[in-house]
This record gives sequence, C-alpha cells and structure tokens, in this order.
Amino acid sequence: MDKYQQDFIKNLKYYRRIRGLSQSELAEKCDVATGTIGNIECGLAKPSFDLMLLIAQVLKITPADFFASADSASEPASNERILTEYKLLREFYEKLKVHFEG
Repeated sequence: MDKYQQDFIKNLKYYRRIRGLSQSELAEKCDVATGTIGNIECGLAKPSFDLMLLIAQVLKITPADFFASADSASEPASNERILTEYKLLREFYEKLKVHFEG
C-alpha cells in the first residue's frame, strides 16, 4: 500500500469519526453497499473518483483533505484530542437542540 493510500485511509477514518458516522451510515449516505466503506478503510478496495468526491461532500470536507500528509504537523488522522472534543461538543449540541426544539 503506498503512502497516498495510507494517508487517504487514515483521513477517511478520522473525518468519518468526527462526523459521528459508522461505516454503514456513511455507505448509506453515499448510496453504496454497506461493506464498501469498510473495504476502502481496510485497503481492500479503492474508491472511484466520483465516490471520493461524494464521500468528501457527505463528510463536508474537500477531496484534498483526504491526502493531507500524516507526516505534517497538523496530522488530523492521529489527533485523538480533537476527536474527543468534537464528540463532546456534538453531544452538547444535540442536548441543546432537543432542549430548545422540545
């Protein structure tokens, strides 16, 4: 597996997780088979260009974000603190949303 594919996989997992999506939920939003995202994340399959664009759109990122180098200082794929903070903020937002809508 080459470096670009490794970066793509790490970043795909990262952005999917911070959006709070499981592999099957992302697959559903992209209208692909349930195992497709899992196969991509395991390196067993490579997305088509159109699917890569669609995944980026669903995750609200640019396609270039998938290829941010894991060697860079801002390595998003390994920053667990940001992931944890995002999850906490998302939970807080959902609680506020229920409170104000209900």
